[in-house]
Amino acid sequence: MARKVTAEEQEPYAIDDDELEAQGGSIYICQCGLSDNKPFCDGSHTATADEEDGVVYEYDDGERTVVSDD
Repeated sequence: MARKVTAEEQEPYAIDDDELEAQGGSIYICQCGLSDNKPFCDGSHTATADEEDGVVYEYDDGERTVVSDD
């Protein structure tokens, strides 16, 4: 069964803790749904920077189209 998932977040979720800091880094989890390296962020969320509120977009092979405009 196919499933379409809608994501509203435009930035990753940062996981910071003492152990990660001791190793010199953080982990970023994708919340926009566009990363090719899920569950980790690969920076794809930058494509969402100019999205307008109230508009639903669909991304397919790097192309963005408007699905609905409230």
